[in-house]
Amino acid sequence: MLKFTLILVLLWSPALLMGYDEMGNFFFWRHQLTMLSGIIGLGYMSFAVLIAARLSWVESRLNGLDKGYALHKKLGIGATVALVLHWLCVQSAKWFVQAGLLARPTISRPAIEGINWHHVASEIGEFTFYVFVLFSLISLVQAISYKKFKFTHKIGGLLVIAGVLHSVLLLDWNSQSIPMNIAIAGISLIGIWCSFISLTGKIGASYKSAGEVVRVEPLKVNTESNIAIRIGIKLDSAIRYKEGQFVYLNFHDGEAPHPFSILNYDAERKLIEFGIKGLGDYTNKMVNQLTAGQRVTVEGGYGYFQIPEQETQVWVGAGIGIVPFMSRLYWLERKAHKEDLEFKKIHLFYCVNTRNEAFFEKEILSILQRLDFIELEILDAAKGEFLSAEQILSTTDSKEFDVSFCGPEEFGKILSTHLAAAGLGSDRFHKEIFKMR
Repeated sequence: MLKFTLILVLLWSPALLMGYDEMGNFFFWRHQLTMLSGIIGLGYMSFAVLIAARLSWVESRLNGLDKGYALHKKLGIGATVALVLHWLCVQSAKWFVQAGLLARPTISRPAIEGINWHHVASEIGEFTFYVFVLFSLISLVQAISYKKFKFTHKIGGLLVIAGVLHSVLLLDWNSQSIPMNIAIAGISLIGIWCSFISLTGKIGASYKSAGEVVRVEPLKVNTESNIAIRIGIKLDSAIRYKEGQFVYLNFHDGEAPHPFSILNYDAERKLIEFGIKGLGDYTNKMVNQLTAGQRVTVEGGYGYFQIPEQETQVWVGAGIGIVPFMSRLYWLERKAHKEDLEFKKIHLFYCVNTRNEAFFEKEILSILQRLDFIELEILDAAKGEFLSAEQILSTTDSKEFDVSFCGPEEFGKILSTHLAAAGLGSDRFHKEIFKMR
């Protein structure tokens, strides 16, 4: 994001530097800062919709869709800040004139074919700004349901198109503005293209497969209602897949598609499995009401949470966060039948609230009978067993190892911070930012 911002500033700078003789003029600075904040705001908006289009080549450059959506959120916040500054720059002249601090400048702008395009662009820009600020606030308020969030997020494409129209109508047509205008043209084309993909419902279209739920297995913990389920979906066509990835599931129930980690995928049978725990309104309803026969659309896979290259590894699956590691185990099991594996040791820590919630313990132990280089340790929080950086360091014989983590965000932050303090580089701690808003 910083590099992208610096590129935009660099492309804007000729317009500033070639106007050095006017640098003592307030209106010159107002205009230049208005253009700079505008191009940054539009650039951030277009970059954000590019990420939202879920294109594979964009995901690969961002090292996973989860990282992309984290950047998408930062871009949204950055665009809001840039456009607020843009609005303040535009309004500043009026405020200073009204306060008697400046004299009103005399500027004549010729109408084009009888239409005052400058006025039209200004009106579009001001209306879009107010809607965008409201849109940003809605996006950031976590109390708003995921369903409503996804619905309101659809207008993002319209806001980008309006921003493009506002920018193009107000371009400076002079030689020093050529680099900036070229950048705005490129940004505008990308923004319009991705907005079209979003508004026409074509996001992820080439990665979708229809299917049917063929198995729903409750994972009981001596409670009246289910707290977790394992489901199997028979797909009509194969999906792209790598171990550790997630997909979006759309059960056509009026809710927006939700992301779920893949537990196992049998490409030959086109059977995909998931382990799902009730962690919110939608998933609580799902684990207690989903039945076999339900039609579903699967979109994916996404993410780059794959097996690191180090011979010695540490895997930490906390609660339902064990699911992507299950897909890794199944992948290793299949690979073990075909070739010798080069892993020296993998330490798998399965962290649960109580031993009753170690839903996949027996399944993991069954797989590990064929993968003797993986060592499993289950930590039961109810018995005071909590994983620490010290325990990880004492368990590994090698100083060269990678840690892969999937679980609660706060737990991951604490673990990565303590491991970093002990000398583990940040590039050796791998996790998914499983937060799509």
